[in-house]
Amino acid sequence: MWIARDIYDSLNESRIRAEARERLLEGQITTLNAHLEWMRVRLTEMSFERAEMLKRYLHIDVPVPSFEDPTNHPDPNQTMDFSDIGDEAAKKLGIDWAPDGTLTYAKT
Repeated sequence: MWIARDIYDSLNESRIRAEARERLLEGQITTLNAHLEWMRVRLTEMSFERAEMLKRYLHIDVPVPSFEDPTNHPDPNQTMDFSDIGDEAAKKLGIDWAPDGTLTYAKT
C-alpha cells in the first residue's frame, strides 16, 4: 500500500516539529527544576534564620519545616531484608513451626 507524497511530507514535518518542541521543553524543565531546587534550599534557610531570630530575641522555640528532595529517600525495596536467618538463629530467638504450619514465638 502506498501513501501520497504530500501526506508523507506533512506527517514528517509534524514529527520534526514535535521533536524540536520536545527538546525545547526538556531544556525548560531542567531550568525550572534548578530554580525549584534553589528556592527549596533558600526557603529552608530563611525558615531556620527566622526561627533563630525568634529564639534569640523573644525566647520562643519555633519548629522549622524543612523541604527535602524526595529523590534522596531510600528505596524501601532496597532497605528491607527478608533473608532467612537460619534454623539455629531462629531457635535462639524462640521462633519455631507449629504442627499446622504457622509460626510460633516463644514468650520471653
